[in-house]
Amino acid sequence: MEDTSDDLVPITVACQLIGGRETPITPSTLYKGIKSGRFPAPLKLGPGTSRWRRSEIMAVLDRASAARQPEAA
Repeated sequence: MEDTSDDLVPITVACQLIGGRETPITPSTLYKGIKSGRFPAPLKLGPGTSRWRRSEIMAVLDRASAARQPEAA
């Protein structure tokens, strides 16, 4: 099986990874999150070509999930 954890993904997939397949976030929400430091910036591969590392997006989601977990007693 192929490891896709560090694929480069286009904006549509980045929005789906963050918001979900059924209700992805909008590109403007993604760029607002990038500006605020909440989401990772894209890799600029050329004029008009940006891609995100899947692993960086998943790390953001993992940190958000961990932050909401109650402290173990």
